[in-house]
Amino acid sequence: MSRLQKLGGIAALINVTVAIAMLAVATMLIGVAAMSDPNQLIELAIDNPGPLLLQDGLKLIAAAVAAVLVWALASYLSPNNSTLLLVAIGCGFGSVVCLAGNAILSLYTISQATPDAPATFLHHLNRLIGILAWAAIGLDGLWLLLVSGIALKRQQLPRPLCYLGCGMGGLSLVSPLGIIVLLLSMVWSVWLGLVLLTAEPTG
Repeated sequence: MSRLQKLGGIAALINVTVAIAMLAVATMLIGVAAMSDPNQLIELAIDNPGPLLLQDGLKLIAAAVAAVLVWALASYLSPNNSTLLLVAIGCGFGSVVCLAGNAILSLYTISQATPDAPATFLHHLNRLIGILAWAAIGLDGLWLLLVSGIALKRQQLPRPLCYLGCGMGGLSLVSPLGIIVLLLSMVWSVWLGLVLLTAEPTG
């Protein structure tokens, strides 16, 4: 087993912990209502930014973990050195960049959130944060579809795991189903992590 494959397996397992932490912060500390209401988010950034800062920190960790996972899975599938795999890698790292950008812009918005700050400016920043979030989700969905399809065709990952990845990739492109994808991603990450930590390198 290569060191990168091992790192990928560990990253997949860490990803589960980060996802659970992000879900807990979003639902218990920030609140579902605030997550869907820009005005409440801005009020929270002014009056009690702690939960938002914690969530942004978790996003940066998630981005770093995702980068390792994209790199490791690309290496694991590298015997299939195809244009499609290169596109998948591009989507994966594009998602990482968008997620990191989302967190950084959110941190900047929090730093600018004061009672005297122009509301239109904060709302504009919040819209940009939302665009980056949806871009990250969409690109991640495409990455899942592509790598799962490649692995399925070459039988480089268990077939059920590939089907799960393809399903998650498709669901990621439908915004109301995001919570379902998040829950399924925990199963997928644990499964993939165990596969990478126990399987012999391909090729």
